[in-house]
Amino acid sequence: MLTKKIGLILAATTFAMAPLLGLAHADDASSTSDSSSAMGMRVSAVLPENQVNKAHTYFDLLVKPNDEQTLVVNLTNTTDKAQTVNTEVSAAKTNINGVAEYGPSNNKLDQSVPFDFGKVAEIPKQVEVPANSTKKLEVKIKIPNKTWQGIVAGGITITQAASSSTADTSSKAGVTIRNRYAYAIGVVLQTADKTDLKEKLNLAEVSAGQISSRNAVISELHNTTEAYLNGISVTSKVTRQNSKKVIYEAKKSSMQIAPNAVFEYPLSLEGHPFKAGRYTMNMTVKSKKSTWHFTKNFTITNKEAKSLNDKDVTLVHDEGFNWWWLVAIAIVLIAGIFFWWNRRRKDKGQVSDEIN
Repeated sequence: MLTKKIGLILAATTFAMAPLLGLAHADDASSTSDSSSAMGMRVSAVLPENQVNKAHTYFDLLVKPNDEQTLVVNLTNTTDKAQTVNTEVSAAKTNINGVAEYGPSNNKLDQSVPFDFGKVAEIPKQVEVPANSTKKLEVKIKIPNKTWQGIVAGGITITQAASSSTADTSSKAGVTIRNRYAYAIGVVLQTADKTDLKEKLNLAEVSAGQISSRNAVISELHNTTEAYLNGISVTSKVTRQNSKKVIYEAKKSSMQIAPNAVFEYPLSLEGHPFKAGRYTMNMTVKSKKSTWHFTKNFTITNKEAKSLNDKDVTLVHDEGFNWWWLVAIAIVLIAGIFFWWNRRRKDKGQVSDEIN
C-alpha cells in the first residue's frame, strides 16, 4: 500500500521582524531607525564621535586595537504600559536565502573572520522600559589587540519578551498566534578610514542535504573578504561525473554575503528523490565587482540517499507490502471456492435424485 504522509507544523508564536538593517557597506548602505508602531517601541542608535558616516543610522565605527567603548541605544516605549525586551548581540551572517542577518542564528562564519562581534560585546539580557518613557541600553565592546583591513559586522537585537502585553494576538482555525516584534541595529567596525579590498570567494564543499524537510544540494560558499559581497547572483548546474547532461539547475539573484560569512546555497530538487552516485556541481557566482567559476565533485551514498528521501515530506513513501492483506485475500478466495464447490456438489446431488 502506498501512503503519503505530510507533517503540518503550526507555530503558536511567530516573530514579525522589523527592518533588520540590510547593510551593504559603502556603496549599498541602507537602514532605518523608524519606529515599529505595532511594537510600540522606538529604537535608535546614539551615534558616537568615532562614527565614520553620520548619515548612517546604524553604528559605523572607526576603532583601534584594544579599544573599549560603550554603545548606547535609546529604547522609547510609546505605550501606556511598561514593556520588557530581550536583548542579544551577534555577528553578521548570511542565511540560505542570501540575506545578511544580524540576529542570533545557526549560520556560520568563515575561520578568516578577524573576530566574532558577538564574543567581544556585553549586553544585559533583559531591559524593562517604563510606560511613555525612554531608557538607555548600553552595549560594552572590547576590541581585540589586532588590526584588520576591512570591516567586522554584527548586530544588536531587541525583541519583545514573551510576556509583553503589547504583543499582538490573533486566532485562526482554532489556533492562537502570538506575534512578537523584533528590531536590530547593525554594527560595523573598521580600523581604516577607507577599505577597498579584492573580493575573495571559494566553494568549500557540496553535499546532499535538506531545506525545510525537502531535498536540496547544498553548496557551501565561503566569503573570505572582510567586506560585504553585494548584488550576488548564482547559476548552478548538477551533472553526473564525466557527463554534460544537466540533471538539476537553478538561478537566483539579488543576494548578499556578509563579511567572512558562509553562505549555504541550496539547489532544490523540486520534489525529486536523491539517487546514489558521483556528481559534479558547476557554478558561476557574480557580485557587483567580481565573477567566480567553480567546479566541485561530490558523492551521494545509498545510505545518504535513503535517509534523506525518507525524510522528504514531498515524496510518496512506500511503506512496504502488508502481508495481512494477502492473508485476508487468500481466506476470501478459499472461502469463495469452497462455497462454489459445495453449492455445485449439492446441485449435482439434486439432479441425481430427480433422475432416480
